[in-house]
Amino acid sequence: MIASIHKALQNAHSGEDPFASSSDEVIRGLTRGDFLRVAVAGALAAGMTGTVSLARAAPTGKIAPVTDIDKLYDVWQQRMNTGDLEGLVDLYMEDVTYINPDGHLLYGKAKVREDFAGLLSIKPQIVLGNRKHYLWQDIALTTNHWRMTFVNADGVNQELTGGGIEVMRKDPRDGGWRYIIDDASRSASK
Repeated sequence: MIASIHKALQNAHSGEDPFASSSDEVIRGLTRGDFLRVAVAGALAAGMTGTVSLARAAPTGKIAPVTDIDKLYDVWQQRMNTGDLEGLVDLYMEDVTYINPDGHLLYGKAKVREDFAGLLSIKPQIVLGNRKHYLWQDIALTTNHWRMTFVNADGVNQELTGGGIEVMRKDPRDGGWRYIIDDASRSASK
């Protein structure tokens, strides 16, 4: 998603259609880290602080596992839209394989947390649609399409669309469904 946001911001300044590029296009210019710094700087300039963002995302006790696969996307969407970083990260296995939107292969919850912290700093609102999951015992292949809105550093409303492809497993410790592979660098087909 970060790559899509970055591309949209670049295209907004150039007058191009932010949805015209393929999901596999390599984005040049700002690095992902530079983009995140710009996004956070914009949020700070607009009077938002990281402390406020983290405060609204602070968990209030133990995070309940999502034991109903049909509810998983609703929970993921709700946690993203409320800025619940710890709740989002809880939906991932400790040893998750995560491919971020830039195509970088990351391992583990700590890397997932870092990736989502940058995204949540711009307070996105996301709607997940066309949700599908295919089960085999305690493993699920899932796909979705999403539409995300946010206000960029210049105060302009932005809207992006994309998709996700994930593999989840039912955690034997608490029965909760969690991501074991999340490829955010691809778009799910319709």
